[in-house]
Amino acid sequence: MESVVDFLKTPQWRRQHGWRKFIWNTMARIGLTGVYALPMNRRWVDFHWRAMPLKGLAPSHAGLKIAQISDLHYSPVVWARYLLQFVHWINDLSPDLVVVTGDLITGGYRFAHRVATILSHLTPRLGVICTLGNHDYSIYGKRANGEGNRRGDYLEKCLKQRGLIVLRNQVYTLPAADGYPLEIVGLDDLWSGNIDPDAAFANIDPAHPIVCLNHNPANTLELFGYPWQWMLAGHTHGRQLATSAIGRRLYPNKYRHFTHGHYSINGRHLYVNRGLSYGKRILHWCRPEVTMFKLQVEAQ
Repeated sequence: MESVVDFLKTPQWRRQHGWRKFIWNTMARIGLTGVYALPMNRRWVDFHWRAMPLKGLAPSHAGLKIAQISDLHYSPVVWARYLLQFVHWINDLSPDLVVVTGDLITGGYRFAHRVATILSHLTPRLGVICTLGNHDYSIYGKRANGEGNRRGDYLEKCLKQRGLIVLRNQVYTLPAADGYPLEIVGLDDLWSGNIDPDAAFANIDPAHPIVCLNHNPANTLELFGYPWQWMLAGHTHGRQLATSAIGRRLYPNKYRHFTHGHYSINGRHLYVNRGLSYGKRILHWCRPEVTMFKLQVEAQ
């Protein structure tokens, strides 16, 4: 047992590549992408920088840095030590705002206050904004017993107690003295049935620069009736659910049109973050990711 603990603390990364590749390629081809591997080292983490042009952005907001993280899945298999290293690295980058786009936990109530404590160590100047994903409601979805909503409500309570901002079909406004305010719209989770874009966008001026946080990008096209310019999502871990004939038979209706990275769609921008948890990560484009956006005024 002691040797196992020592290995987990100081794993031999180069020696793991061969067996990781074999296991994850096999799992991916039949759609078994929910299994977790051992933690990564820093060289495997992608710190991705991208400009975020926004129409109507106030000059005082140009140059603001927004860090996006997603899909922490804090749980018995994704440990605090692993997630805390990201907190320290993000703080080193000095973002003005951090947004967390869902799936903060995978597990029981005890993980809610623990992940809130982890995220409370982030130190952006303008705060940390969290939205919820399907795993934050556990396995209950739309069941009438309300247990999923109780878990989501408890997670929200824990996050707010530690000074974090939680948006569930709500808006956070960053005012500007020299132009339009920046609107951050946080949608609730699609799978649980709690998403309500009508409520979220009800009182927003479409002329304002608007960034939408939406955990699951599957409904991106359905949300084109609302005036966001950028949508930041997660959920996918960068993966299709299956790549083989067997996998497609097991998951016939689960094809993902948006899996990872940037998509330009009819003048709008979608960015799908690959998340932080360390499962499903053998392929290069599925590396865990921290995305840093730098705001800029888009030419009219």
